[in-house]
Order: sequence, then C-alpha cells, then structure tokens
Amino acid sequence: MEQEYIPATEAIQRMRLISKVEDAYFTLVHLTYNHKTGAGGETRKVERCRLRPSLPDGVTRIDPDHYLTYVDGSMDEPRMCFKKLIRYVGFPPDYKLLKVNWFEDGNI
Repeated sequence: MEQEYIPATEAIQRMRLISKVEDAYFTLVHLTYNHKTGAGGETRKVERCRLRPSLPDGVTRIDPDHYLTYVDGSMDEPRMCFKKLIRYVGFPPDYKLLKVNWFEDGNI
C-alpha cells in the first residue's frame, strides 16, 4: 500500500482549524527531543491532540515558531514538540495517518 503524504503547511493549517472546533481532535506522531539533555529519538503517538496557544517570545532560547504546542487529550497534559519532528498526522473522520512532507512546500 502506497503511503499518502500531506504538505507540512496544510497539516499545520488543518490542525489549527480542528482545534477551533469543540470536542474535535487529531492524531499526531512525532519524534521526541529534549534540547536541554540531548535525549530523544523516541516516537510519540498522541491519539487525541489539540493545539494550544503558542509560546510567548523569551520563554526559550529557541524561536517559539519552531515549536508546535499541543494538549495530549488522553492525559489532559500540555506538551510541545519541534515542528520539523512531526512525522504523521491523522484527521477526522477516519484518522488515517498521513506522512508530513516538509520538503514540498518550504519552511514553516
């Protein structure tokens, strides 16, 4: 079966739209990385994901635009990941995982 792709800008845009709808969510798969410790490389799958407000400037040494901030709905915990480490995303109604293509549409 051939893998389906979604451009990164479209994936982020759809995440934002879904997060505005009450009781709606998406599925997110990303690689983990802790900038402070250098640990990472694990794959994290978040089944019930919603975006939360972006980080304000000055919270981290890294530009906040590099982060995707979200809420893990299964645990109701705030989390974040580097946008470029997002590998797959699934949207309603079927939540089929689409591979995020970071090279088709430039940088976000």
